[in-house]
Amino acid sequence: MTKNQHIALWTCPRTRSTLLALSFSQLEECIVYDEPLYAHYLLKNNVNHPNRELVIAKRETDYQKVLQKMTGDLPEGKTFSFQKQMAKHVLLDYDNNWLKSMTNLFLIRNPKEIISSYIKACQILSGEEIGMKALYDFFKKVEHITRSTPLVVDSTDLIKNPEGYLRLICDKLGVAFSKKMMTWNAGLETNKDSISPFPWLWTGDLPPTAWYTTIASSTGFMPYEEREVDLSYELMQIFEQCIPFYDKLYKYRTVIDS
Repeated sequence: MTKNQHIALWTCPRTRSTLLALSFSQLEECIVYDEPLYAHYLLKNNVNHPNRELVIAKRETDYQKVLQKMTGDLPEGKTFSFQKQMAKHVLLDYDNNWLKSMTNLFLIRNPKEIISSYIKACQILSGEEIGMKALYDFFKKVEHITRSTPLVVDSTDLIKNPEGYLRLICDKLGVAFSKKMMTWNAGLETNKDSISPFPWLWTGDLPPTAWYTTIASSTGFMPYEEREVDLSYELMQIFEQCIPFYDKLYKYRTVIDS
């Protein structure tokens, strides 16, 4: 791996992306950047997320400054960054040539499960908030700009076989897999070198919210448990907006040979 490699995990909300980022944070040579473009996204969009004004006030909202951090030099002792990113946070009408300097990975999840999880954390919900179309559009943009097809992993596959998929992801990204990635300590540990403390979105003086309720008590990958998801009529309308774009991305997903 070359110094200053930046790995960008592109996804939607509630795809188990924080779980994957937390796994990578166990590697001493890795630094995690957790949704660094979030404050800029909130500033440019009138969405009523938890702690919206605090996030805007306390985190960097200058798009160019965040990009410089995302693509720049790493702290001493770190050889790569792992950046959990929401595709909807990137303004597509900006110059996105910086994507050429990133190693890009896409994480997807069935939108029915995303919606069921999302409404527990934030009651403001729409197809745009889920961001599945934005994720697919961004996938095609990355493919065009980099002239290569990014790695796509379905988070349900990951949960069913975490070590197998972590090994696959690491191999594809040029990172050495370690058993350390399988477990971690519960609690609100922070990384002072990151754009924001990890695993939380917030800077040190901002409280965690419902976005991270489950991950706060986790100590590793839990066994997969299939659950029936029933959505109301209104939520099913959102699901119907999202499912075509999930299906398109699903065709690109990498599967481990059994």
